[in-house]
Amino acid sequence: MDITGILTAIEASWLGVTIRDVAWLFPMLETLHFMGLCTLFGSLMVIDLRLLGIARFIPMGPAMSFVPISIGAFLVNLCSGIGFFCADPFTYYPNLAFRIKMILILVAGLNAVWFQYIEAPKIKSLPPGTSTTLTVKAIAALSLMLWTGVIVMGRMIPYLEDWSNLQ
Repeated sequence: MDITGILTAIEASWLGVTIRDVAWLFPMLETLHFMGLCTLFGSLMVIDLRLLGIARFIPMGPAMSFVPISIGAFLVNLCSGIGFFCADPFTYYPNLAFRIKMILILVAGLNAVWFQYIEAPKIKSLPPGTSTTLTVKAIAALSLMLWTGVIVMGRMIPYLEDWSNLQ
């Protein structure tokens, strides 16, 4: 099956049809997406600013307790984002901003997995006020930059509709 067939199947799916047919569903998903993004970015700021050493007054344990909040907020955005895509895949798929956003999310996810499984076990026992390693600081800075890029690219989606016309 080619990409047009796949996108047609997604558009015709029960989820795509429901989101298009129920008048209040798309605006509700937009609201949830925005709230999820605010929660995700806010919780990541607490974690990443502590890791960067900017907020050393926050003990590492309480800062790291925001990780489940970040994961929950990400899942809200994942579900609402899938809904957006299913409702109008022919608008999202060719969109340059959407594609860049997806790449940034993938890289941010890999960055988070690296931090969570490689670096986090080493820092959980750091005493209050202690600085983290340069590697941890780089991961935290990259996290903030990537998620800022995700936000910017998300806002650019309506303005970069079909990137093939830009070439």
